[in-house]
Amino acid sequence: MEKYTDLEQAIQDPSLVIITDQITTQTELNQVFVKYKTLPRKQRRFSNYYSNEFLGHDVPEMYVLVRDKLIAEANIFEDLQLPNEKYVHTEPDLYYKEESFNSGNTNICFILGHSGSGKSRMARTLEGDEIDHIELDDLLLARDHFTMDELKGYSDMFYSFFAGEGAKYYIGLEERNSIPKEEYEDRVFVDFVKFAMEYSKQHREKKYIVEGIWIYLYFEDPSVFDDYAVFIKGTSFLKSKIRAMKREMQRDKETLQERKQMFGRETRNYFLDEDKIDIYRNYFGDKPDTIFREETDEAAKKREEVINELKSIDKYFVNNDIDAINEIMKKAEADTELSKWNKLRIITECKSALFDLHVKVPL
Repeated sequence: MEKYTDLEQAIQDPSLVIITDQITTQTELNQVFVKYKTLPRKQRRFSNYYSNEFLGHDVPEMYVLVRDKLIAEANIFEDLQLPNEKYVHTEPDLYYKEESFNSGNTNICFILGHSGSGKSRMARTLEGDEIDHIELDDLLLARDHFTMDELKGYSDMFYSFFAGEGAKYYIGLEERNSIPKEEYEDRVFVDFVKFAMEYSKQHREKKYIVEGIWIYLYFEDPSVFDDYAVFIKGTSFLKSKIRAMKREMQRDKETLQERKQMFGRETRNYFLDEDKIDIYRNYFGDKPDTIFREETDEAAKKREEVINELKSIDKYFVNNDIDAINEIMKKAEADTELSKWNKLRIITECKSALFDLHVKVPL
């Protein structure tokens, strides 16, 4: 592939996908990111390399940055009075069957927590070429956001659901207005989660992450998830709500005022959500396969180091530097401070890069 010396040249290459702050709508941003996810692995490496080279971030990071750029940043909660300190207090994150999921014995993980608590960020730390990350929010009005071909690139599980038993839920806003709530919102999440459980059993070659608030809203009995990995974000109601509303609001004053008014109406629902999350935390908190973890500065530093190593692999891949990729792999193998999962991520990425460079590597 031709080497590019500026961003504009790279953007013009139809085999690459690069997200910039020239994108002005969430719909356009989602469409571009879906296109990125459907690229062959080699082209994703090139896209990430040039994105990082010219913008300082890879494509998934730019997706988050541009998404946040489209969101209002006003803090509207200065005078809020909460009736119970538990809505302010942040708990440690809960990980049930984490080792089982990392090893592949359990190949589906459900992540729950308040909207804005960091579920997607938690999921991204687990993502890889063989992990499907599914956000339950994307089930709603899927026809308005994804063609069936785009669904194939987004997730094989998602596509199979809408192409099969979930076909009746593949609708847009126009159809939604003629369907009773109890036949749509009250069913689509339940039916998909049950489908996901069975689908994952039949497709052991991949791992699946399913995240969203709908898990605890529509499944009152946590024991339904006993056989699967469950991660629960401990971020407090207040902190989550601030994040969520910053994410959802547009920058115009009219929408800001509407969101201020809505907050009072939504607060009661968030308190009820907290109680439902507590049911899950209490249930899985007593399980022997559960660990609690607070992210320390050291953990954040280690995560950043892993991300930088993964970016370096793309850089050396583009420059055909086989020795440097091998060096990263040896370093990861010898690093006793790396978690099993991060070690596996780095080594797997090195091996796949070498494979794409037609270098034989040990299995």
